[in-house]
Amino acid sequence: MAKNQISFFATQNDLLLVLNDVRLKVPYVFSFQEKSEEPSVYESPEEIEDLGFISVGDQNQSELYLLIAPGDEPKARSVEQRNGDIKRFYDQMSHPRSVSFRAGGLLNDSSCIIAGQVGTVSDDEWSIALYKGIVSSIKKRFTKIKSFYVGDEAAKKLDEGYRLTANIKSPVDYDLTR
Repeated sequence: MAKNQISFFATQNDLLLVLNDVRLKVPYVFSFQEKSEEPSVYESPEEIEDLGFISVGDQNQSELYLLIAPGDEPKARSVEQRNGDIKRFYDQMSHPRSVSFRAGGLLNDSSCIIAGQVGTVSDDEWSIALYKGIVSSIKKRFTKIKSFYVGDEAAKKLDEGYRLTANIKSPVDYDLTR
């Protein structure tokens, strides 16, 4: 769990505005944890075709992107499982100079936006600076509604009746409302 984190609701365009603000200040490489042996690596947010779109209705099961420091290479840490198998993870434990990013976004074939989250567990100066840059951009560009920051397009969707939630299975009483 991140010790510095912020939750938000955003569409692809909302996210691109924020990530491009930060890219101008701090260059970085995206990589994300996948089921395969090697992560996909992106040099810009525009390269991520499904950024802001989500196929699972649970924030915690959405893709985890790692924003890693320039010059750092994606590397996995191996964890032995109880059955003796070895699983490899690309996460903040193997990347001390990183920020984790779950984009959330529009849930496929629905009128629902799943929450996103950005955070870091690191005390590294680069990680903290990047995290603060992202948070600053979110606070500048998004509207705060209760404890969430909501991008302009996501706010319009909220006003059109879209559900804004962290989990599609949660009762609507827990959805974000104005």
